[in-house]
Amino acid sequence: MFPAGKFQSLKKGPMKSITIHRLSLQFDAGQITQGTDQQQAKQAVDLINGVLQRKPFGLGAQLFATPDEIEVESAGEDET
Repeated sequence: MFPAGKFQSLKKGPMKSITIHRLSLQFDAGQITQGTDQQQAKQAVDLINGVLQRKPFGLGAQLFATPDEIEVESAGEDET
């Protein structure tokens, strides 16, 4: 993590795009989201984006995921 002074002094330049293929996210969907698997996936991405953009320490970043890129799998009770 950057020291506060150094972080604020970074020059702003053009936005960069980082692509991470097949990124997986595991979360306790029933505790923080509601609806179908696809609705819960969208809600999770929205929550993550809120954290990434939150001031004063957010990155101003955003995750993009189209519905056709989202696959939802349920983990078994014994998997963590």
